[in-house]
Amino acid sequence: MLTPPWLREALRRMEPYAGRMCDDDAWRARTGFFGPVRLPQAACGTLLLIGARSGLEAVLARMANPASRIFVVEADPGLRQRMLDLTDGQARVFATLEAAMAGDLPAGIDLARIDLAAFSPAVVATLAAGRRVDHLCGEASELAMDALALYRLCRERVRSFYFHLAEAGHAIAGDRPAPAVEVSVVVPAYNVAAWVEAALASLAAQTLQSLEVIVVDDGSTDATGAIADAWAAQDPARRRVVHQANAGCAAARMAGLAAARGEYVGFVDGDDWAEPPMFEELYRAAALRGAEIGQCGFHEAFEDGSRQDHPTAWGGDGPGGTTGRVADPRALLLLQPSIWRRIYRRDFLLRERIRFPEHIRRFDDLPFAFVSLARAGSVGIIPDCYYAYRQGRPGQDIAARDERLFVHFEIFEWLHAEIQPWADATVRRSFARLQLATHRFALGRIERRLRRRYLGAAVRQMHALGGGGRAALLWRLWPGWR
Repeated sequence: MLTPPWLREALRRMEPYAGRMCDDDAWRARTGFFGPVRLPQAACGTLLLIGARSGLEAVLARMANPASRIFVVEADPGLRQRMLDLTDGQARVFATLEAAMAGDLPAGIDLARIDLAAFSPAVVATLAAGRRVDHLCGEASELAMDALALYRLCRERVRSFYFHLAEAGHAIAGDRPAPAVEVSVVVPAYNVAAWVEAALASLAAQTLQSLEVIVVDDGSTDATGAIADAWAAQDPARRRVVHQANAGCAAARMAGLAAARGEYVGFVDGDDWAEPPMFEELYRAAALRGAEIGQCGFHEAFEDGSRQDHPTAWGGDGPGGTTGRVADPRALLLLQPSIWRRIYRRDFLLRERIRFPEHIRRFDDLPFAFVSLARAGSVGIIPDCYYAYRQGRPGQDIAARDERLFVHFEIFEWLHAEIQPWADATVRRSFARLQLATHRFALGRIERRLRRRYLGAAVRQMHALGGGGRAALLWRLWPGWR
């Protein structure tokens, strides 16, 4: 990597102090180690360095703006003297942060940087509480402070921040204001009185404190609405119920989304439930990686008490690929739709106009899942199977074996029109593969009297929507049904 002229000049001044620390600081300056918001060489009115390091940052700050006010907190007396020498005595140097706060450290700081060796929760809290900080950056240790706790503290107290997590190998970043609610959970509910109490109890038990729950009673004719109202009355600040005439699950989800205030939004069906850590860990997975979507595993919960786990996590940049950030969410396009094991950044859904098709009365999660993954920039994943997907309940759409399965043709017609303006070759191929997989699933379930009609309709639609090759494959796979 070429060394820019401004850095060469700074390194010339640093020659008496050349060494590994200086080389590391030079690399940080070249690569923007502390994020895109502020660089050490940018003009800065007030700079606070907690941990002197080599002193290169102070030299760069003085070169960019000779009038910079530089404050240094450093326990080592030799490094304190170095900082005075490098700034011609202009830096204000203190042995502790408390001494700096008691001294002439100004009320407003443009840029504060905390070195890993000086990092502690107390340092962050003391600085954030005692001064107005425009940008806070540095290195943090998760052994000293939970990353999500650091993220929340910074969002509440500083204008913007960027911290490298030493053990994790990635950074966390954000800016103010902190959201009023971190996650909104939408619960569409229709005639699930026998199960909705368990669903709502699981949401009341969530470890995430900044959580709101919006139950949408979709015109239930049983006690579902009354149960939801009684539950919401116990904590009206965080629980709400929307009552509407029966319009289908998609319309219920959209009504909940319209009422949501959260930074992220999730969906829990009224007959399922979520394990207590689910939304805390999904928020951690998404927010700490700057992802539009957070995803965990799920388990199928059977009436006899048994379960079948589905971690389905790969492609992440964490250990084993089962955690971390998936940079190309399109690799997940063919997963079972399962929208309820994810949270979605609400401003992402609004910006991209991602919605549930309200005219489609069942399986509306399929197009929503496809479009959101196709449009997302990244997904934060964890393999833990926190969502319980109830199996065997009477009346479930997944149990359909009759004409209700013909809704797939309406779904794919809508989805094709939705993606046409922006779909690239990868998305179009995935769309064709999704049709094939869905129709194979339906043909394996549908009543025999309907198979020939379904197969013919599937082949015709796939040809019409550009999936002719896979339509021929589908035709060959079911020779006995023609």
